[in-house]
Amino acid sequence: MYKRLLVAIKRGRENEKHGITARGRPRQGAYETSLVTHMGKSIQSAPCGHQSNPSNVNSMVNTCLDRNSLEFSCPVCRKAWEWRQVKGLMEISQAQMAVLEGRVHQIVESHPDVYKKCPSCCCVLKRPQDSAGQPCLSVQCPQCPPPRQLCWACLSPWLFPNEAGAGHCSNGSCELVAMLLNCDIVTDPKSKVYGYPLFRACPKCHCLIMHTGHCKYVRCAECEHRFCFICLEQASQCSQAKELYFSLFCKKEIADRQRFEAAVTKQ
Repeated sequence: MYKRLLVAIKRGRENEKHGITARGRPRQGAYETSLVTHMGKSIQSAPCGHQSNPSNVNSMVNTCLDRNSLEFSCPVCRKAWEWRQVKGLMEISQAQMAVLEGRVHQIVESHPDVYKKCPSCCCVLKRPQDSAGQPCLSVQCPQCPPPRQLCWACLSPWLFPNEAGAGHCSNGSCELVAMLLNCDIVTDPKSKVYGYPLFRACPKCHCLIMHTGHCKYVRCAECEHRFCFICLEQASQCSQAKELYFSLFCKKEIADRQRFEAAVTKQ
């Protein structure tokens, strides 16, 4: 019995290095439960069935974010964890979670060819690949009830006119929106719109505009509408904060990458 006890202790120490103990798959619905060990550590069951230590999950998340990666996975079985699942395994304050959410958002914005957010539930989506290793044209949001199939380029609904076909995007302006969602960000630290998308669409006529210099306000060559490149508000409204006129910042909420659907939708 003493020998078996030593083996159990040794195995527990080895598993604790990963912050996870392999105890098989729990009962249905059990991975939302948690327990506290004799060491005072909170243990929660992960989606893959293994049990996780929040402090180790926190460390893993920060390591991934430092590498500009959202490739979270179980240290035992290497099964991929989605960001929405990882958040449930962490024990941090709301302020700390807000900081991490900001870092995740920045990674999504900086890598639009790999990550996007569902326009309905904001779930982080990773572009899937087909059996040949090629990027798929559509992606399924696992969080929306029922699961939604979206165009990867513009995040509009993906239509399947017949079961045998591969389907197509429903948005008549797919190419334009794809440019807005997938363009690079401004990398010149001297630019007044540093860190923001390279292209914006005029809020009035949807004409593509690229910031070329000077302040954060731009004028559409098509309809003469003048707006802030950061918050997309009309210039006369945004510029009321005169102390920030030539600043990189806005008092208004920063606008996300734009997406809209044309009046005429593909069938």
